[in-house]
Amino acid sequence: MTSEDRQATARPLAGHRIAVTRPQAQAGVLIDGLRELGAEPLSLPTIRIADPSDPGPLRRALDELARYDWIVFTSVNGVDRFWRELQAAGRSPSLPEAMRVAAIGPATAEALGQHGVSPQVVPDEYVAEAVADALIAGAAVAGSRVLLPRAAGSRQVLPQRLRAAGAEVDEVVAYESVANPRGITALSDAIGEGRIDMVTFTAASTVRCYVDEAGSDLGSARVAVIGPITAAAARSAGLRVDVEAREYTVPGLLDAICEYFEREEGEEHN
Repeated sequence: MTSEDRQATARPLAGHRIAVTRPQAQAGVLIDGLRELGAEPLSLPTIRIADPSDPGPLRRALDELARYDWIVFTSVNGVDRFWRELQAAGRSPSLPEAMRVAAIGPATAEALGQHGVSPQVVPDEYVAEAVADALIAGAAVAGSRVLLPRAAGSRQVLPQRLRAAGAEVDEVVAYESVANPRGITALSDAIGEGRIDMVTFTAASTVRCYVDEAGSDLGSARVAVIGPITAAAARSAGLRVDVEAREYTVPGLLDAICEYFEREEGEEHN
């Protein structure tokens, strides 16, 4: 049963207080989905999205957009920051006609669509490894120039694989994920007071920034993550992962959370 089916027939998350740690500007879909399923969502962002400390590389890449064969976006934030910088520089909001585009997943592809861009590549699995595999298998990237605007400190698997396949990759910082002390403190206090049943993490940075500031003791709160990269970050930070979405999207996370609580409640009645 999907989250849409559950919304039509029941409110399976009624009575559960679930923390959302993603930046507030991007938390709406998850918060709305949790609320429709009966949960009490609490927006307690552990990170905020900031401009790159050195915007020079991104601006230089914009000056030379026409030299790139591919541009690869690995997050909605990357899309938003890229077009914000285009606008700030007074440039055309359109990409060069010959440029091809890849997106890590449907949310990023949807963000591109808002700028009139339809990516040629969107892998079936929404992780960097799958983006690299799709580009290498279907696009013959050897000899291509690839622009990769993304977060500071991102995993290196994507540029490394593309370079190994013969591509020339320019990785530029489009934004930085930095700790949000107010949200971290509020989440830590809520956990300490026993007011949180589950904490959702939708990116490795949301995990790292929280644990670095507040530690890994989440009390009785369960942990739900959006996919394997976030799960690995949570486990390496000392957290127990109770829920991991099979589809690495917000709807997939909502389905996994519902399944967890339905299973838990079923066990209580046996």
